[in-house]
Amino acid sequence: MRRRSARLLWLVYGMLVALMARAHADPMPARVLTQMQLSKPEIVSAWLRQHPAGVEEREAALSYQAGLEQKGRKDWSGAAKSFGESAIRHPSPQVLAEYVTANLHMLGEIRTRNGATSLGLDGDMDFALRHYLSVMAADEVLGTLSEREKGQVKANIACLADYLKSRQAPGVCLPFEYYGIRP
Repeated sequence: MRRRSARLLWLVYGMLVALMARAHADPMPARVLTQMQLSKPEIVSAWLRQHPAGVEEREAALSYQAGLEQKGRKDWSGAAKSFGESAIRHPSPQVLAEYVTANLHMLGEIRTRNGATSLGLDGDMDFALRHYLSVMAADEVLGTLSEREKGQVKANIACLADYLKSRQAPGVCLPFEYYGIRP
């Protein structure tokens, strides 16, 4: 009996080691992105190359539709959440652009509610810049932005980069307007 238990233990141990080695050598790719990964253009483009149609398409579409409805009601917090849920499943340029726009509106509302201080402004604009860079990375893979949309995203990137270098509010910059700061 003791011998059989020892053999069984060795067999289970061997199977466990084999499974761990396989998992280490060939890790399973993440099904969906994380919110943090949405701000990393290289991760977004690599993920889209593997999953050009996205994953969990139904959930992505439902979340996107919910985001549009909340955007229509100016429920920016709800819109940001819904667009974010859609983006982790299919980070198309359009979804990412809606996500960053809704976040800027939401963060601007929070800023206004807290007394319109400049506290957090740099971090919020850096957040927006990183996400706009992800919009362009996604478009390089999917190519779904129109020339006008692409031009606007590039203008947003340029004005945010200028702001983060100079700390001077730019004259015309849509992300600042979304945030509630007018020139």
